Amino acid sequence: VDDTEVSITSATYTDTSLSANITPISTSSKILVTVNHNVRLQRSTTNTYGGYKLLRGSTDIFNPNPNDGNGPFGLGYTSGETSAVLSAFHTTQFLDSPSSTSQQTYKTQGRVYQTSSSGQIRFNYGGNNNGKSVMTLMEVAG
Repeated sequence: VDDTEVSITSATYTDTSLSANITPISTSSKILVTVNHNVRLQRSTTNTYGGYKLLRGSTDIFNPNPNDGNGPFGLGYTSGETSAVLSAFHTTQFLDSPSSTSQQTYKTQGRVYQTSSSGQIRFNYGGNNNGKSVMTLMEVAG
């Protein structure tokens, strides 16, 4: 469980502060990673987009965000107003095969899609579900 509030205004992936460790007992084991992220996207215009990805150590293992000519985004909201805010408790699952009995560290990184008009993505925002995110790691026999 992580409740450290992190605000990202960059289009470059940045650590969210959510991470967890596990040491598999077998090289054939798989690790089921479940991420329940508290996310708030906001921008002072009619839309806001951003996303996050999952890493094992420094290696990207799951990035569900589609790409277009401007880069990746996975979460978004378009409004007819002069500002856009999306608050969500977003769940992602991924089955990883680390092929190792060494300790494995999993973490998430987030980014905004557009930095203009004060675009930002906030993780563990105090106004959403008391600002907590959860990562669960479960070893599955291989």
